[in-house]
Formats: sequence, structure tokens, C-alpha cells
Amino acid sequence: MHQQLIASIFAVALLSLAASTIALFTRPREAYRGFWLMLGLWGVLDGVIVWPSLLQEPMALADLRVVLGINLLLQCIYLPTGIIMATRAKPLVKGFGFGILVSAIPLGIIDAIFYLRASAQ
Repeated sequence: MHQQLIASIFAVALLSLAASTIALFTRPREAYRGFWLMLGLWGVLDGVIVWPSLLQEPMALADLRVVLGINLLLQCIYLPTGIIMATRAKPLVKGFGFGILVSAIPLGIIDAIFYLRASAQ
């Protein structure tokens, strides 16, 4: 299960980074630039966090449950922050807000699925 979780997050990170890199080369308007920048930053951050896990022994199930629980609690910060930023008038900030939401929601879903699976075992 641990490897499936790592692979899922790493896939999201690579997809985010690839999409943002391609999109930023099109020189988008300011709001879109903010969105793609934020999506790319999340991709880099997720990749940096997950990369060592690809090279190490799997985490104990109890420890994995704790990490996933912390990540789910952090969603209580990411989602409101994204919503607040997405409602601002400044296009770049608005783009950052939507980038946070589009990045955080799939990762929250992945974390919730694997948290439930880890809790069931």
C-alpha cells in the first residue's frame, strides 16, 4: 500500500510539473500564469517530499496513518487559503488561489483514500 501511495503522489507531482512547464512556455495572461506557477510549485514540492520515499524502506502502517492524518489536517489550511486567494481581484493572486485548489484537492483525496485503507488494516 505504501508504494501505491508514493507512486500516486509522484505521478500527480510529475503531471503538475509537466503541465505547468508546457503551459508557462505559452506566455499566458497574468491569472493563468499565477495558476500554472502555483501548480508547478506544488509539483516540485510534492516530488521533493516523495522522492526519498521511493528509495527507502516502506513506512510502518501506524506511522503512515499519522503522516496521512497530518496531511488531511493541513487541508484545513490549504483549501480556505486557496478559496480566499481565488476570490481576490488581483489576477496573479487569483491564479495562485486556483492553483492551490487544483493541487490540494486531488492530493487530499489521495490522502483520504489511503488513510481509510490504512485505518481498515
